[in-house]
Amino acid sequence: MAIRYPVFFLLFFCACLRTGIAESSEPAQNAPSHFESNYVFRTGEQLQGPQVLTYRLFEYSLQAGHRILPDIGYYDTGGLSDRIIFGGGGVEYKNRHIDYTQILYAAEETGPSAHHQRTLWIWPVIDSTYTPRLTSEVALYPTIPINHAARWGFDIDRAKMEYAFGPHFKAGAGLSACVGATTSWTNKPLATATFTNRGGAWEFWLERMPGGAQIQLRYSLTRKGF
Repeated sequence: MAIRYPVFFLLFFCACLRTGIAESSEPAQNAPSHFESNYVFRTGEQLQGPQVLTYRLFEYSLQAGHRILPDIGYYDTGGLSDRIIFGGGGVEYKNRHIDYTQILYAAEETGPSAHHQRTLWIWPVIDSTYTPRLTSEVALYPTIPINHAARWGFDIDRAKMEYAFGPHFKAGAGLSACVGATTSWTNKPLATATFTNRGGAWEFWLERMPGGAQIQLRYSLTRKGF
């Protein structure tokens, strides 16, 4: 069977190979605990007919202490007409109440509708803990063009507040939003529910979109050590 999405599978293979080589070179019990491998997969589907994929994303990052490097990923809009390959690195600082992560990405769009746009994403993520059960998360980023084909933009990927009903389930609400050189400000309210187990965190969104709604799956897995 032919591989339809070679870049996606190449990024996935490299991330798995990087982790596998490191684990095979050192016994698991001796692996440095300050290293973490982070895997993220996200996808969305339009609820109104026709039910089509709205996007797919895969991301891998390696964190050592405060440093996050590399952080690489692949994004598409449910097909091969618009694809983005991105990579970068950053830092994380946290205390009892605030977890602040700052990533800088370089991104390039490929595909028939992208015109090889190259951009920088300045991506801060702020996680706040108000009580042991009540938390919030804000992730936003400006898009800075670095070639003539690219356009500026500003996105709130997520701004949400959640309540943990137990060790394995939390739910909440929030919004995402965007504005750009060719688009006006758009708010997209959302409700979220997250189930956590040994296999990772399974977060489901129900999000209102212009002209309808979509459901998202946002999966993440963190492995201690390489």
